Amino acid sequence: MSRQLIYTFQVKIKKYAVLLTLLCLPLSVAAQESNNVSQRGDVLLTLVHPDALEAQVVALQENIVAGLSFQALRTRSAHHREATKNAVRYITSQFRRSARLQVSEQVFGGIRNVVATLPPRSNSTSKRIFIICAHYDTQAIRDPNWNPLSSTAPGANDNGTGVAAMLEIAFLLSRYEYDHELRFVALGGEELGFLGSRQYVRNASAIGINGDTDTGLSREKIIAVFNLDMLGFNWKSDLVEIVTNNDSSWISRALIISNTWYDIGLKIRRAQDEFVDISSHKPFWDGGYNAVTLTESSTPWRDSQSYDANPFYDTAADTDDKVNFRLVRKVTQLVLVTVDNLLTDMFHPMRQIPQVTLELPTTTKESELEITGTFQSDFPIDIIVHPSQTEAVIDRETQTYTARVPLKPGENILNVVARYPLGAVSVVKSTILTQAFAWRDVVVFPNPARADGLTEFRVEGNADITEMRIAIYDAAGNLIKRIEGVADRLDQTLWRTWWNQQTSYGLAVSPGIYMCHISVVSKGETYIYLEKLAILR
Repeated sequence: MSRQLIYTFQVKIKKYAVLLTLLCLPLSVAAQESNNVSQRGDVLLTLVHPDALEAQVVALQENIVAGLSFQALRTRSAHHREATKNAVRYITSQFRRSARLQVSEQVFGGIRNVVATLPPRSNSTSKRIFIICAHYDTQAIRDPNWNPLSSTAPGANDNGTGVAAMLEIAFLLSRYEYDHELRFVALGGEELGFLGSRQYVRNASAIGINGDTDTGLSREKIIAVFNLDMLGFNWKSDLVEIVTNNDSSWISRALIISNTWYDIGLKIRRAQDEFVDISSHKPFWDGGYNAVTLTESSTPWRDSQSYDANPFYDTAADTDDKVNFRLVRKVTQLVLVTVDNLLTDMFHPMRQIPQVTLELPTTTKESELEITGTFQSDFPIDIIVHPSQTEAVIDRETQTYTARVPLKPGENILNVVARYPLGAVSVVKSTILTQAFAWRDVVVFPNPARADGLTEFRVEGNADITEMRIAIYDAAGNLIKRIEGVADRLDQTLWRTWWNQQTSYGLAVSPGIYMCHISVVSKGETYIYLEKLAILR
């Protein structure tokens, strides 16, 4: 045996040893866990291990057939029956780590779905069903001459990461009892036109083969579907994109709120579009069910903000060494605590609506005011201050929040909104900004502006201005240009300046959104006005 083969074999053995060790770890933790529901989310976060996720992904990637041959198939192509059968065997064994999960299969036309059901508590009358799903099949069609029956398609990221997250969430949540049914579905045939999810929705919707309603069945009350697909190729930022439609937007809101509440640290981008059909959420939409897909990018084939195009998906190079498991862990944590909270609180008949207060002076001279308040909530919320849409900083321990909001001269009506997934509560108060100086007019024109054009900044006050400065920042908060203004020859209350869309070094700026800090000095006092400027190609 060559040295390279020995090394490869040792690496595989080491990873599987890690898997066996880590799969036992949550059991000992669970036995010591507190039953305090309000603190359960914080405990669950600590139980998600990146090493366990990595080991799951490696096991799915290698797809090793047990026995004397110890053969690594390194594919889960839906056309490869042995690979599909072996992947289903592995997924089933992982679901059965928990005795409380009821595992079954849906088999149709060579496609196999694996379903693990956590039934509701025995005294529950709820018919609501929540689903976490991920497709396990793979392909490498972006490789020249790929053969689904003989070529490899390891699919570590697409979609080993989604399946690994689902398996770990299933194991962690199956220790609890809920009033509603929770299902985990490993979908087959996703790469062949969402065959697995289409069949699943057909069964759930009680639709027969010919499109007629089967009167012997009843439509299942599926409340929310969390589809996990391609989570881990991003070394540029901890970004997750949530694909949703209008009806499912409350699910994406629940995820966004959990990210803030638990300080998970993900950068969340929401793609709300009824026609995005990149993953298994689409058949659920078509069946009239609420569903979202969590993914690294809804357009992985091209660069986007905070994401570089993924050259490895649907190729034989989609292997575990390309995966950012820190990111996979965070997405797993996000779905874990969000689903736990929804099952525990959102549909509970005795659920208490959050309360929020606002402390605000009747008058102020601060053009940017720090406001404070209190809230009462046993489940995750976030707090947004309108009209500036400022996100408040929440202190869960003291049940207080703070936010810095810009004010304009005169009366300012502030609306503090505490949002939860299925609604919001608010409090409205006003304060008067008393200043000797007031902005009569602020003009940034044109806006949007072309990258090769010229932008004018013009301000007018109710009193003489002795100085005007513009500081321009990019979306990351980096200062890229300072500009001095000039006064009108006949009117000291009117000042102007221009910008040629270049940095201080004479380089053209990239298209995007820029923040313009417009400051003036009047009677020895400095006043600041903020304005966004969009620059196009």
